Amino acid sequence: TFVPLDPFTVNLADRNAERYAQVGITLEIEDAKVADQLKAYMPAIRNNILLALADKTAEQLMERDGKTKLADQVRRETARAMGYEVEDPEEEDADTEAKPTTKKKKKKKVEQVLPVTAVHFSNFIIQ
Repeated sequence: TFVPLDPFTVNLADRNAERYAQVGITLEIEDAKVADQLKAYMPAIRNNILLALADKTAEQLMERDGKTKLADQVRRETARAMGYEVEDPEEEDADTEAKPTTKKKKKKKVEQVLPVTAVHFSNFIIQ
């Protein structure tokens, strides 16, 4: 099941120039029941996604890797808005460097089942 979101237009975090992005996002979910939950949490979901987009620079979003990371972040932020506890990968990397013996435990948290299975971009314009 796919849930298209209204397009996002946001100022980017570039310091040397005023840049903005217009991004169309469609969320992929396994269960149609989750679509109703998404609609109920939509104001919080949109807020979290806007904040995530506003933290990015145009350079980060121009590369394919940057778009992939953004898709992962949108997936996590959507789950957070719906009340799921989700850790950021950066935090986990820092934890595993400090405690190499707990690496397996941290990986299990990453494999947590989230309501959104994938994030698809329907348009992506940076100016």
